[in-house]
Amino acid sequence: MIGSTAAVRSAFTQEGPSENNVKNFSPQLKLPIPRVSQVAFSADESTLTISADEGGGLAVYDVQSMKQGNTEHAFQISTNGISVRCLVPNPSEDNAHVVALVLAKGQLMLANLRDRQLVSNANGPVMMEGVSSVAWSPKGRQLVAGLANGTAVQMTPEGAIKAEIPRPPQLDGDQHGEFAHWCYG
Repeated sequence: MIGSTAAVRSAFTQEGPSENNVKNFSPQLKLPIPRVSQVAFSADESTLTISADEGGGLAVYDVQSMKQGNTEHAFQISTNGISVRCLVPNPSEDNAHVVALVLAKGQLMLANLRDRQLVSNANGPVMMEGVSSVAWSPKGRQLVAGLANGTAVQMTPEGAIKAEIPRPPQLDGDQHGEFAHWCYG
């Protein structure tokens, strides 16, 4: 469902029933998609990328086309049937066409939406294995991959490792939740 920012704001400010304060909202557009796992707009707001809960893959929509009522995706990028755990667009408008994704099996990949494909390096499209989370630097020049073993790796989008951050000493085994709390808590 897509609604303008003004429409969403008005939905939050209108009166709702006193017992639950649930407000009515009518989207400007509904997309015919299966159950969604991940949704993200690019930094320049030109694309909307969606990943289905089952079967993975990326469906990429052109926002201008959507504003004109088109509900069809512009293109798709396959993840070979593996679902997407994280979908993180580059925060730089200059690199808004690059999206980091972590698959359910822990593979870190980059998708180039301009080229409509996964970015390949010497090892193919997988930049790193055993990844549980990923984040871009504020200017989108580097990534930090949080690994299942509690460590983190700082790298360039080309895969050059810049730093390795050790796991917290109190962390035992593969604990995705503990790592996320350490990084973001």
